Amino acid sequence: MIKFFRKIRQNLLLENKTGKYFKYAIGEIILVVIGILIALNINNWNESRKLEDSKLHLMQALKNELVRNKGGLEHYVNELNKSNSNFNKVLLYSVGDYEIPMDSLKYYLSNMIYPRTLSVVNAVQEEAINSGKFELLGDSLKASLSLLKDFTNSRSSTLDKGFDIYHFYNDRQTQELIARLYMSPSVPDEFNDHPSIPMHPDLLLDNLQLSTLLKEPDTYLNLKNINLTYLSDEIWIRYGLLRVTNETIEIIDQELKK
Repeated sequence: MIKFFRKIRQNLLLENKTGKYFKYAIGEIILVVIGILIALNINNWNESRKLEDSKLHLMQALKNELVRNKGGLEHYVNELNKSNSNFNKVLLYSVGDYEIPMDSLKYYLSNMIYPRTLSVVNAVQEEAINSGKFELLGDSLKASLSLLKDFTNSRSSTLDKGFDIYHFYNDRQTQELIARLYMSPSVPDEFNDHPSIPMHPDLLLDNLQLSTLLKEPDTYLNLKNINLTYLSDEIWIRYGLLRVTNETIEIIDQELKK
């Protein structure tokens, strides 16, 4: 093709058609410029398509991660609600407003603390931030993901602060109370590879001793403080983490439909 155009220019010069030569040369330059612009547009379109594909892939990966987290949050908060409900019955018994058969009371006591640990995964978001792909997302989605991350971090620090304030795991008196009231959570069966350790005989109480201990003011105050921490956690998860997770999934769904 280049040889063809060059031959035309040479013929024009040989025929001494200088005017036509310059017109042709200018036209050839214009064609080259147009070709370059078309190539640039095609390249830009390809880059834009790659970025859009990368954005769609990232949003789908984020949604999959959030949906998994949502399932874990819903299960955790429902089980935590059951534990807090048991806690509430014991506190009502402690103040004398609720009569419970001793077997039921022991069941509530042993199921007042949910033994599982909440795990929220955000590997996709962290990878997107580290790689710079996070900036591909829309402003509303970025804001919602950032808020969700803040809620997750705040929940952990708030729970730890509650444990520190009431010395749940550092105060010997509270530890002994938890043991005497059968409150120590057991390891779930699917994770327990060892035989259960029995209660130390000096900590065992008969029914009358258990009832008396529960109705002491100091016991009520200790249990109330523990309960407040777990109630706060339930509220934080249900109306914070879970709510923002659902809102973020909805934003992604709206973006994917565009």
